[in-house]
Amino acid sequence: MGVMSIREFNSNVSKAIARVEAGETLEITRNGKVIAELAPKRRKRMEDPEWRANFDTLMNLLDEGMPLGGAATYDERTG
Repeated sequence: MGVMSIREFNSNVSKAIARVEAGETLEITRNGKVIAELAPKRRKRMEDPEWRANFDTLMNLLDEGMPLGGAATYDERTG
């Protein structure tokens, strides 16, 4: 996470945007106090390929029924 004063931000907007575009989060300060945070836009879950693959796998398991190994014995239920 980077820190940039409001004056530096105003002078270097393109530089700040480039840093955020590269994945960095910037805190914008005025008189040493954080007044804003500039962060990369987060992906929606459904747009993330890894999340979507895991979601689809889970949905397929639910559609097919998860194998549970049969009924639990009395000893297994009561521990």
